[in-house]
Amino acid sequence: MRLCQPAIQNCHLRRRIATQSGYTLIELMIAIAIIGILAATATVSYQVQLRKTQVMTVYQEINHFRLPYQILMDDGAGVTDFSPRGLNMPAQTKYCQFTVAPPIAGSTTPNAIICTIQNLSYLQGQSLSLDRAADGSWQCRPSAGIPKAYLPKECQ
Repeated sequence: MRLCQPAIQNCHLRRRIATQSGYTLIELMIAIAIIGILAATATVSYQVQLRKTQVMTVYQEINHFRLPYQILMDDGAGVTDFSPRGLNMPAQTKYCQFTVAPPIAGSTTPNAIICTIQNLSYLQGQSLSLDRAADGSWQCRPSAGIPKAYLPKECQ
């Protein structure tokens, strides 16, 4: 071990300063900037995924009406039976206010089942509807204000 010369004071302190290690301010700022960019990207992805899930929930809720609607048609139900209550379904859920239209015999019934979206501020007043074709198939139709990125494949 090297001894300090008497003329140099605080020799031990200087040796300790020379051997200190750590991160510089620039390195820390770069690391924090990278973390900030990653957090911003993750937040945007999370919001998009959350909105996709909410729209998928709306689609699933409206699909619950398909079977009761078909059963009423097969039973020869009158026009007054085609309502959420007549289908024994709720008129409203967390995200939907439902409207049901009677079928048009031998033709496509546009807007057979409509879900007017509620409680989702980014889709307020928009709707998702199911059209029933004459052959019994269903077609999902979103209103123009719903971004395609949020829609399930069946509605795009």
